[in-house]
This record gives sequence, C-alpha cells and structure tokens, in this order.
Amino acid sequence: MHRNSKNNYLKSIVPLLATSVTCLTIFWLWLRFEMANQGATQLHFAGIEQSKEDTLIRQILTGALILSPTLLLIIYVRSKLLTKYIIRQITAPFSYSLGGFIAIWLIIDLSDNGPDLAKAGAPILGIAKYYLVQIPQILVTILPITLLLSILYTLGKLSKNNEIISMISSGLSLNKILTPIFFVGLYCSLISLTLNYEWAPEAESHKENVLMSFEKAEVQSQNKQYKLNSRFYRNRESHRSWFIGAMPPNLASAKLRNVEIYQSDENGNLIRSYYANQAKWSRSDNSWSLINGTIIQFNKNSENITQKKFQNRIIRDWNETPWKIYSGSLIPEELGIPGLSFHIKNNSKKPSKSLAPFKTHWHYRWALPLSCLVITLIASPLGIINSRQNLTSSSTAAMIIFFLMLLLTNLFLALGQGMKIPAPIGAWSTNLIIGCIGIFLIILRRNNCDLSMSSITNFLGTIFNKPLKHQQKQTNSRLST
Repeated sequence: MHRNSKNNYLKSIVPLLATSVTCLTIFWLWLRFEMANQGATQLHFAGIEQSKEDTLIRQILTGALILSPTLLLIIYVRSKLLTKYIIRQITAPFSYSLGGFIAIWLIIDLSDNGPDLAKAGAPILGIAKYYLVQIPQILVTILPITLLLSILYTLGKLSKNNEIISMISSGLSLNKILTPIFFVGLYCSLISLTLNYEWAPEAESHKENVLMSFEKAEVQSQNKQYKLNSRFYRNRESHRSWFIGAMPPNLASAKLRNVEIYQSDENGNLIRSYYANQAKWSRSDNSWSLINGTIIQFNKNSENITQKKFQNRIIRDWNETPWKIYSGSLIPEELGIPGLSFHIKNNSKKPSKSLAPFKTHWHYRWALPLSCLVITLIASPLGIINSRQNLTSSSTAAMIIFFLMLLLTNLFLALGQGMKIPAPIGAWSTNLIIGCIGIFLIILRRNNCDLSMSSITNFLGTIFNKPLKHQQKQTNSRLST
C-alpha cells in the first residue's frame, strides 16, 4: 500500500516538475526579451507609442499564459477524483477536435498557397514561419467550435453511461458537476484574450511580411500587394506632401518604396522635392533614411534648379511616422487593442462616423474571447441527455445556436460600425443574448426539465403563475375581511 502511494506521488510530481521547469525557462527568456526591448512591440517601430496601461495588460496576459500550465497542473493534482475524471474525459475530444481543425486548415491552405510557395523558393523554415505567425488567428477562430463539440461529446457520453445520474444521486449538484467544464471554458477565454489582444489581429500583416522575405516572392508580392497599397499623405502643419507607391503590409520591419516628397512654404510655393527608391523610419531618433534618390532644390522664382543625387540621406527634423502616413488606410479588423487605442486617441477630432468601426472593434477585441465561456454555458445543458435520448437533437440545436451566434455577431458589428447602435452594444450584445439563453437552459436542467418546447412552456407557466396565484389569494383574503 505504501509502495502504491509512493508510485502515485512520483507519477504526479514528475510531470509537475518538468512542466514547471519548462514554463519558468520560457518565462525567463520572454522576460529577458521584454527587458532588452524595454517592453517595445512591433507597433513601436512603426511610430506608435503604447500607453503604460496597454503595455502592462499585454505583459500580464502573456506572463499569465506562459505560467498557466504549471498552475493548471497544480490545481489538477490537488483536485478531487471526480474533477480529475471529468477533465480527463474532456481533454481527449478537445485535443482531437483542435488538432483536426488545424490539420484541415493546413491542408486547405497548402492546396491553395503551396504551389506559390514552392515557385518562390521558400525554405522549410520559411514555410514553418509562414504558418506559425497565423496560428494565433486560427486558434481564436476555432476555439469556440472546438469547445462546443468537445463539451457535447463529453457530457453526452457521460449521460449515455448514466454517470451523470449517478453523480446527482450521490448528492452532487449540477453546478459542481459542471464546474470543471466551466473552468475549461474560462481558461480557453484567457488563451483567446491573450492572442486576440494583439497577435491574432496582426497575423495577416505578419504573414505578408514573411512572404516578402522570400527572395523570389519579393517581386511577386510587390506586384500583388504594393500597387494596391499606394498612399498619399499630406502634412498640413509642416507643408509636406508624400506620394508612396509601395506601402508594405508590416510597417514595423519593411521600407516604403517609390517615395516622392514635396516640401512647400507657407504660401504653397514648392521649395524642394525628394525622390527615393526606399524610405526607412528609425524609432531610436525619429529620423528618416532616404535610399538611392535625388533631391531637387527650387528658388523663389523657380528659375534656378539644382539637382543632387544621394545614396543614403538621413533627415532628422521630420515629424511623420509610418503610422501617420498609413493611418488613413487602416483596417480595424487588422488592429489589436493597442493599435486601436492609439488610433482612437490620436484621431479624436475626426468625424464620429469614421471612428465608429475602430471603437466597435476595440470593444469586440474584449468581447470575442468571452465567447468561449458563452459557448460553455450553452453547450453544457444541451450535452446532458437521457440515457435513451439521442445526442443528435442536442448537437443540432447547439450547432444552430452557434451559427445564430455568428449571424448575430456580424449583424451587431455592422450596426455598431454604421452608428445605428452604440459601439459597446454592437460588440457585447451577442454574448449577452446567448449567455442568457445558456443560463436559462441550465436552470431548466437543474429543475429536471427536458429541453423541449412543452417543458419550457410549462416551466415558464409555473414561474409566472405562482406570483399571480399568490396575488389572487391576497385579494380574496382582503375581500373576505
């Protein structure tokens, strides 16, 4: 007996130590990287100064996500046997569903982009990086449906084997049985919030930047992307106009191409013009480097014109940043919370209609991760069925509600971006509606009601009839007196 307890202790302590060492090592490397860069992200190199609050929230979320496996393993070791059993039951279908969705996405994407990557001469590491930068966006997208399918399968299996009835008969409440499921949904919300804070929205620009790093793909990506990303920017305070023929998808690490800059005086007279093949902004001293170009100087009467070529000209007195130049062509769907906050704060004088999409998506960045917890609320009562009942009806109802959730999300987001409703309502309405439905279905399950229209009608009738009967008795007593 003593030997068995010792073996069980070793089986639990060895994975805990291995996980702790791994998580602490990753946390230490990440902390060194943060200290070396002084908390700077890719947005800093594009001219965005994040607020201390945004930086602190990002660091807390990232650090918590890195250290969370150790904390989860400690909670699992100290949990009761029932909690461990339910977590083990949901872990397997969740892993299979998550891996299956990622595999399906990889197969579809490779069939579409694989030949182009091969023609571009992309190396194996380059292809791996190309798909790795897209993982945050894919995880945020598939986590809710993965959680829905795994909860339905787990609770349906437990119900078919009469295990949930046995748990309730032993004195356990439905809330205690579903607590591990809710904990899994809450943890998935934490993962989604960390990824959706900045990494997932900016995955598209990082993907395009990886494509540009391939030697043969560079010219191809310029033809496909740069011509569509040309930009004109007018700095009215400094009387400077920018014509950019090629805006890179990732402003932090790429250069502007085919740049023409015209400097005028207060009266609108042209003073000088710059023509450069590339322009790169430096965050360290806020300077611009113009590469392989020509500068043309005009006098007041435009009679004498001097022209001078240069290889690398550094200009330190310009106040433009890549973000300011690109701000007029921003897409809110591709910005994280820090980028959205910076844009809203620095463009507060713009019309409300132009800022409505950014405000709506700022709230949606916080609301989207909680959809995992909302999915848990709606899937838990639908997954609990009678031993003779078929799981198909509950699965069909859950899928209908999930697609209804997608429909409501797009509808309310469109209304919020069009200023038909306030931005917070447009972002949070779907979670509130589906969450209330899930709580109502859980209450029905706690009262041993089937999730059918007749049972729901009878349950609502008993709720509303009780106050009416009580009020009628008081009225009759008053009349009798």
